[in-house]
Amino acid sequence: MSQTHLIEAVVEPLRRHPPFDRLPDAALRALAGAARIRHLPAGAVLFEQGARPHDDVYVVRKGAIAVRREVDGASILLDRCDAGAVLGARAHIAGTPYAARAEAEEDALIVALPYARLGPMLEAHPALALFFAAGFAVGLPRTGERIIEATERARRRWALGAEADEDDRAVMPSRSVLTCAGETTVQAAAQAMAARGVGSIIVADAEQRPRGIMTDVDLRARVVAEGLDPARTPVGDVMSSPVATVAEGVTAVELLGRMMRRRIHHFCVTADGTPDTAITGVISDRDVLSSLGTHPTSLMRRIGQAPDAETLRALRARAERLIARYLEQERAMRFVAGVAAAIDDAATRRALSLALEASGPPPVAFCWLALGSEGREERLLRTDQDNALVYVDPPPAQAEAAQAWFLGFGERVTDLIAASGVVLCPGGVMARNPAWCQPLSRWKATFSKWIRTPEPRALMHADIAFDLRPVEGDRALAEALRDHIFAELDAERGFLNFLAANALRNPPPLSFFRQFIVERSGAHESAFDLKSRAMMPLCDAARVLAHAHRLTVYGSTPRRFRALAAAEPERAGLFEEAAVAYEMLMRRRAQSGLAHGDSGRFVPIDELGTLQRRSLRNIFAVIDEVQGVLRSRFRTDFIR
Repeated sequence: MSQTHLIEAVVEPLRRHPPFDRLPDAALRALAGAARIRHLPAGAVLFEQGARPHDDVYVVRKGAIAVRREVDGASILLDRCDAGAVLGARAHIAGTPYAARAEAEEDALIVALPYARLGPMLEAHPALALFFAAGFAVGLPRTGERIIEATERARRRWALGAEADEDDRAVMPSRSVLTCAGETTVQAAAQAMAARGVGSIIVADAEQRPRGIMTDVDLRARVVAEGLDPARTPVGDVMSSPVATVAEGVTAVELLGRMMRRRIHHFCVTADGTPDTAITGVISDRDVLSSLGTHPTSLMRRIGQAPDAETLRALRARAERLIARYLEQERAMRFVAGVAAAIDDAATRRALSLALEASGPPPVAFCWLALGSEGREERLLRTDQDNALVYVDPPPAQAEAAQAWFLGFGERVTDLIAASGVVLCPGGVMARNPAWCQPLSRWKATFSKWIRTPEPRALMHADIAFDLRPVEGDRALAEALRDHIFAELDAERGFLNFLAANALRNPPPLSFFRQFIVERSGAHESAFDLKSRAMMPLCDAARVLAHAHRLTVYGSTPRRFRALAAAEPERAGLFEEAAVAYEMLMRRRAQSGLAHGDSGRFVPIDELGTLQRRSLRNIFAVIDEVQGVLRSRFRTDFIR
């Protein structure tokens, strides 16, 4: 077979399966040019459990490969892989031996791809990194830190997509450039930076051509941390070189792409865009971001100036389009969720400001609390509201009037939020409800009652309220509530056992999905409840474990799991996997919601391809292991 025919024989089947279906044609052909096609007769072993990784990663072209793991002398079937399945990648990425044995169940054709050619593509093409980050080298359920890091590096290579009418504009550089010679001492350069109030200085030669840059970061990492004497050390010894140079007229999108790929924060503008001509200006990351009309900082600024709920609604819709674009670009979930939460908070604060303009000054200090998914900074779509209000205890004679004021204020705020596109909570968990709008002392009494009398309704309310996060107002009130929760948990240690049992009410459907995948039984006709069957088990477990450790972090389920990884080093791997799994679920739900114009909770099974089904199977294994921690630690089998 000629080389041309071989490439076509490899490209054609690869193009039909993930992740290769996402590769540009040129990259796919380059990979195929280094590939080989192997025939495996039935019973032949592709690789053995415990063996060092081969030079190749394998893709099944035809036939079936069984993946089995030996555990305590028993052979456990992990998966049966047919056309398109990728085998052997995780061992390369994680730097570990093969975790299972792969054997041909029937005659098979295998495409062998040299990892030396595939590996570098993880950074060049984020779709590859995302595929392997999900643990999709079938039969090898989960991955470690190296693939997570590779994924993050790959995602950082993607620039923020931008609307041509706003973001294709050129960034105006600063013409006031601070420069020095390479022999200038660090101390003198730092003094010049301080006098000018800037965070960098360009090191230039006699012709004012850029030779390097020294920033605040360089001062900390290369001078202070290394114990160098700034009065004796020349800038040329500690500067970052070469300096990133650009020409006049470069656009914000171009610069943002370079910032993300190279993790740089300053650009030196020169006459021809190279270091060989004189400096004409400097552009900082702040200049880039401020020029991006659709960048979150710009959008948040507009939200903060919105005159009414109608304007807020239009800006929220624009924010949703921005989130959708981030998801399409496969940006890191921590970044996407952080942007969504920041925009959400900005809109809430503006609603509070508008309500205060109408209501007048409050009788006492207060704090507006986000609860539920909003409190966890996980609300990517405009689902329903979950909020509360806590205020300073007024004098007894003013208590009734203060409550009336805050209830009216809460109603006005929640109406504004609803008018901006976030509907009222059907369960009434909002600051317009007297049960969720109380002075601090009554809130403490409420939490004490829930914890000391853990009946089902109390547990349901605790699940929502334990995710509280201050959005605006006196944060000390929120912190006082959080401290009270911890004090009550210390006094009533059995409450977490009930909360843990409540968290186990939705076990993952391991047997159904494993059978579904392994036996290749086709698409299931019903919708899958992504929220209750996959997200809630992880979210609830993280909440219980975080409160058991008295972790004071506000924020998301992944953030809680990463804090738990630090608190329990022996389970750090599991908790990191749980964090990554939850981020994947958040991404899938948001994508489904945007596609269908709903909350994304119910995902039609027939929309889940091989990639998504394997992802769910792997995530269910993580959920099962996390729930096993709850069962053993809180002895939930004894709670009925």
